This record gives sequence, structure tokens and C-alpha cells, in this order.
Amino acid sequence: MQTKKRSVPVWLFWAMAVLAMAIGAYALAFYGDPGGVRRQPFVTDKGALPDLWYRMLWVHAVSAGTGLAIGWLQFGRNIRRNMPNVHRAIGYVYAAAIAAGGVTGLYLACYANGGWVSQLGFGLLSALWLYTLGRGLHSIIYERDPAAHGRWMTRNFALSCAAISLRIYTPLADSLFGLTDTNDTFPVIAWLCWVPNLLFAQWAIGRRRSAATAAATSRTSGRVLH
Repeated sequence: MQTKKRSVPVWLFWAMAVLAMAIGAYALAFYGDPGGVRRQPFVTDKGALPDLWYRMLWVHAVSAGTGLAIGWLQFGRNIRRNMPNVHRAIGYVYAAAIAAGGVTGLYLACYANGGWVSQLGFGLLSALWLYTLGRGLHSIIYERDPAAHGRWMTRNFALSCAAISLRIYTPLADSLFGLTDTNDTFPVIAWLCWVPNLLFAQWAIGRRRSAATAAATSRTSGRVLH
């Protein structure tokens, strides 16, 4: 009997889960209070902004933080196989959170530091976030295709993890290059925080599909020999 090979190492999965929960908790702790949003250093450094921007930031932080904190649970085999109702309930919350985060992200991208390059990078991130969510929901609700649903939601959560990458690359830019002004770093980080994530997700999907194809071929060959 062959042991099913994971597309992502266990240690990497749990490292991602811990970081996702930590960043999600950070977003809720520092931005969960609508009245306290204006006092955050990130906000005060941007200067005067429309009142709508503050409301959008609060919705974005709470919704995206919630989605990030719970999204990793959807990739645990035990929940998917043994607790389908729990998997479905988490999925509803995650989908609503990411929908809100994506829409508000499109708005916030227009005000991103770093000029049009940063704004385009963050805007495309939000657009793909919404697109992959829509494809993931369509594949399971209308097409009843769990495999396609899993692939699209893998891509979607990889984009959710841009929040993790952003908080890794920003201090790295400071420690390695002495760059602390996001007007200097965001033209690169606005793309670096999600493009490698999406490429890694696509690699993991391809690896999983190759393993599934090899297993199916092996089973077919076994039946022929018998």
C-alpha cells in the first residue's frame, strides 16, 4: 500500500498556519476598533484622507484578517473528509470575508504608497483575489467539481497569504537595504507579496495532479496485470 504524498511539506503547512493566525490576530487587534483605526502609525503617516478611506480600511482589515486566520483550516484533510459540515460553514465565512476584503482592497489600492506601480500591483492582487474566489465558488456550487474547487481555492488562499508576505518583506527591506519609506519599497513589494505565492500555489497544484495521474495509471496497470 502506497502512502499518499503531500504536495506541500507538513512543516511548511504548519508554518503558514501559524503565520496566518498571527497576522489575522494582529489585524483584528490593531484595526478591529473602528474608532482606533485613525490612530495607527500606518494611517497617521499617510496624512489627510477621505472619511470613506478609514471605513474601507476597517472593513478590509477585519474581513481579510478573519479570512486569513481561518482559511488554512480548509486545507486540513481531517476536516474536509470527516467534518464536511464544518468545512462548509468555515467556507461560507471565508468566502464572505474575502469578498469584502477584495472589494475594499480595490478601493484602498487607489491610495497605496509608491505611485501607480504599487497601486496597479495591489489592485491586481484584489482583482485576482475576487476572481479566484468566484471561480472556486462556481466550481463547487454549479459545477459540483470538488477537484476544481480545491485548485481555485488553493490559488485564492495563496493570494490571501500576501498579507503574510507583505509583513515579511517590509522589515526585510529595512534590515537589508535600509529602506523604511513605503513610497520606495511598495513598487516592488506590491508585486513581490503575491506573485511568488501564486506561482508556488500553481506548482503545488501541478505536483498534486501529477501524483494523482501517476496513482491512477498505477491502479490501471495493476488491474490489467491481474
